[in-house]
Amino acid sequence: MDDIYLIEIRLGRTKWRMRKTISDIGRLFSLESYIETHPHVTLFGPLTLNEGVSPRQLLDTIGEITAGYEPVPFTIDGWEMREGIHGNVIAFPLRPSEPLKKLTASIAESLSSLVHSHNFWDTHPESKWFHVTVANRMNIKRAMAVFSVLTGQHQELPNQGIFQGLIHFLRSMIPWRKEYAIQPVTLDEHGLRLTVMKGEVIFAEFDFLENRWITGDYSHTSKSWQQTLALFRQKSGFERSDPLPSNPEDIFLISDLHLGHANIIRYCSRPFLVSDVREMDHVLIKNWNYTVSPASCVYYLGDLRYGKDALPALHYRKKLKGHITFIGGNHDDTELETVPSVTLEYGGFCFLLVHDPADAGEGFDGWVIHGHHHNKDLRHYPFINFEQRRINISAEVVGYIPVNLTHICTLITEHQSSGNKTPVLLNYPYIAE
Repeated sequence: MDDIYLIEIRLGRTKWRMRKTISDIGRLFSLESYIETHPHVTLFGPLTLNEGVSPRQLLDTIGEITAGYEPVPFTIDGWEMREGIHGNVIAFPLRPSEPLKKLTASIAESLSSLVHSHNFWDTHPESKWFHVTVANRMNIKRAMAVFSVLTGQHQELPNQGIFQGLIHFLRSMIPWRKEYAIQPVTLDEHGLRLTVMKGEVIFAEFDFLENRWITGDYSHTSKSWQQTLALFRQKSGFERSDPLPSNPEDIFLISDLHLGHANIIRYCSRPFLVSDVREMDHVLIKNWNYTVSPASCVYYLGDLRYGKDALPALHYRKKLKGHITFIGGNHDDTELETVPSVTLEYGGFCFLLVHDPADAGEGFDGWVIHGHHHNKDLRHYPFINFEQRRINISAEVVGYIPVNLTHICTLITEHQSSGNKTPVLLNYPYIAE
């Protein structure tokens, strides 16, 4: 096993969320011996080096390819089941970006003469299944039984018997026991480093942002990883480095900063270290003040701060520019003098601003702008849901920067004129609409 290598991308920002989801699935279906404890995306391998090829040659070849790449984006979305090398696999499928597909194909081409891959699909990178494994090495009956419950779909099982009974039992249990319900994930992620595994340990990592190999400092709690995250924020536009000119007539909106709340970094896959919540606070406040002018109108839709280690709400309020109307969230302090909601006419549209969209009521027929859901259910609460006329401005969904209401109106108008009702998942600076 020590001579087996694997080239992969370890999950970074989404690591905690994915591990927890996989663990919950293992607990619910008693799959502890099958689950993947190390969530990752395999790019190439497992492989062995050809005779005369050194590990140094392997790294040099990979380094020549990856040096031309920035962090590679992809979206983790839903469930999928396939037959793998060692049995059936249940996984989170990926929607790979073109850079991720190109990187994978380049690695396969460059290594073809240096290594022997034990994965058939490495010779067909154009057909590669990009995924994050949930559980592996299962027989078909067990895999189909679990997959049927996860997806809510009926699967035809050979010799159903006990496995059909398992499906009926779990389906009857899940609706009444919310702690057992496993929702499909929709998460955005980036490969910030390419990892080369040797056996069960990390051999080396290539940092796309620093454009170099890293050895011996792989922890996602390290100062090195904090530097990688900082460079990623700056590269992706999640951290503003200079103030932007603004029109005093502009109206800005954002929700759910959760200042002072370390665990929100894990829960919502924010690009910060859990151990340094002050860095998160500094960046979020800087983003606000580099976007909003003192004369700007701002609607803040709830949950400014949270947690026992957070500073008082008025401490944060004094640091934020603009004429701010605070709409109450479920974690807000009374000292902020919040209002429950605001109705606003702007750009030819009627908007209801409220923290939780469930509080909008059934009688309102305009557009509901809300927070509360963060990025935890992007399938139902994306940035813009045209069918439901909902707009989610939680900090994670709008790239940690207050969003301009004129921008929202422009997107609505463009989609209405084109007849396109496909949701806009995220409002990130690097995503071209």
